[in-house]
Amino acid sequence: MNFKSFLSLKLFAFMLLVTPALAPAYDVSEKLSVEGTLTGVFQYGDFDIEGVKNAGRGTGVLDLGINFHPTDIDEFQITISYAAGNGLNYLEPFSLVPYADDLEDDLKDINGRNRDYLLEAWYKHTFKFSNEGSLVITGGIIDATAYIDDNKFANCECDQFMNEVFVNHRNVNLPSYDLGGVIEFDISDISIRGLVMNTKYESDKDTFKNYNYYALQIGYAVDTRLGKGNYRVYGFMTNKKFQCWDGEDEDSLKGFGISADQELGKIIGVFARAGWQNDKAIIDHDKLYSAGVNINGQLWGRQDDEIGVAFAYLDGACEGDIDNTSAVEAYVKFRLSEYNDITFDIQHVKDKMMLTKDRSGFIYGVRAIAYF
Repeated sequence: MNFKSFLSLKLFAFMLLVTPALAPAYDVSEKLSVEGTLTGVFQYGDFDIEGVKNAGRGTGVLDLGINFHPTDIDEFQITISYAAGNGLNYLEPFSLVPYADDLEDDLKDINGRNRDYLLEAWYKHTFKFSNEGSLVITGGIIDATAYIDDNKFANCECDQFMNEVFVNHRNVNLPSYDLGGVIEFDISDISIRGLVMNTKYESDKDTFKNYNYYALQIGYAVDTRLGKGNYRVYGFMTNKKFQCWDGEDEDSLKGFGISADQELGKIIGVFARAGWQNDKAIIDHDKLYSAGVNINGQLWGRQDDEIGVAFAYLDGACEGDIDNTSAVEAYVKFRLSEYNDITFDIQHVKDKMMLTKDRSGFIYGVRAIAYF
């Protein structure tokens, strides 16, 4: 074990020790509250990749949210995050990121805006029409993943799956932590969300390019004898700011997809995602299919524990070097107390390449998190 791996392991051990001692969310008043999470992750990669050695790395992430409700229909939110370490993500072993959280390098000069650590700063106003109908308008620095492609069983890297492909649909290209607005319309079991953002992407090293992002999602919620379910369909597009394969023209990113989750009784839940993306601009994958199962700890008498298992298949873009990518992940999460839990995770990822040697490997992970 090299020196960096040793330090990463010590960081994770420290996080594991301090999490049980943290206090719960602090309500400053009826209208103001502060809450957050402290997460420690250690992952070890057993790689079959030319030129990449096996490695173990850890990271610690502190997320803090300040929420102010001056009235029942007005809300302000500020979210900040600080991370130490980049885990295995710095190696970029596969086309999929092994841990989807925002880590040390991600939180500096966010989107090329000369802004560090500040993730969200938005204002929300709700118009109530009836007990079953409302219109919500949100504006400011927002995160598109909070509104588009949500899923009950596969949507959070902190307490569910760790690989990015099971956190959000990779091909939707959801931007985060930049200026935008959202309109949400809910009536009975139907929801409609429209999102607009202006953001940047890193076109070259230390060079960011500005673009606009638009998305629309329609959702339908059901409640049957089996349990509750949610079914969503969405589409997205950008303006023509992304380089094409010929290296001269530019085109937009655009596509559509579905995200569904369904309870099958009190113990079993299932989810599925599918999406298709235009590949005129340079992208890694143009199709994605994923599915998984969630098993509640009631099965063994601990309802706050859970198991998740999922599989994803991504088809490579027609002119790229990736033929296809597959990913399998399984985790088991144990609730240690009201305020913290620990998760054991294993992933297998394989990039089948067209011209270069295939890349594959196992990633073993442990994650400890405290809620306060």
